[in-house]
Amino acid sequence: MDAYFEEIVSALERLDCSALGEIIALMQQAESIYILGNGGSQANASHLVLHLSEKGFKAHDLMAEIAYLTALANDFSYQQAPLFILRRQAREKDILLVISGSGDSMNVLAALAEAKRLGMGTIGFLGMGGGAALGLCQVAILVPSESYGTIEDCHSALAHLLAKGLTKGRR
Repeated sequence: MDAYFEEIVSALERLDCSALGEIIALMQQAESIYILGNGGSQANASHLVLHLSEKGFKAHDLMAEIAYLTALANDFSYQQAPLFILRRQAREKDILLVISGSGDSMNVLAALAEAKRLGMGTIGFLGMGGGAALGLCQVAILVPSESYGTIEDCHSALAHLLAKGLTKGRR
């Protein structure tokens, strides 16, 4: 247990949060914010949507509609499922924030490419060097770890930092 806590503390101490101000500025100007993750990152995405909604932001969890998600995954592919929601709802003044431990999940990469095509801003909370997602993000914060648990815990802390820094105020 001590080793795990030390790993998290070490990653948090080495975390470069200098991009947090830029991320907050982008999000303050966004009309809507779409958030995407898988597994533990999806749990963090859903959690962040809650905090953003409490602050008055129009926040959307791209993986929240389970029936719709599984129908699209079955009829098309899992990696393309979030694209249908982006194509149907997202606009140029919107933001896509991806949360990914590896930065190499195919649905995350497809969503980032689609967001860029739509002219949306792209933000990443990433780990493990950022993977291919790093090059598709306008701005990103990279957790300096190779451990999914540590990365997910740090992403949760980043979500709380982000929520504290945002002041949209509309409900």
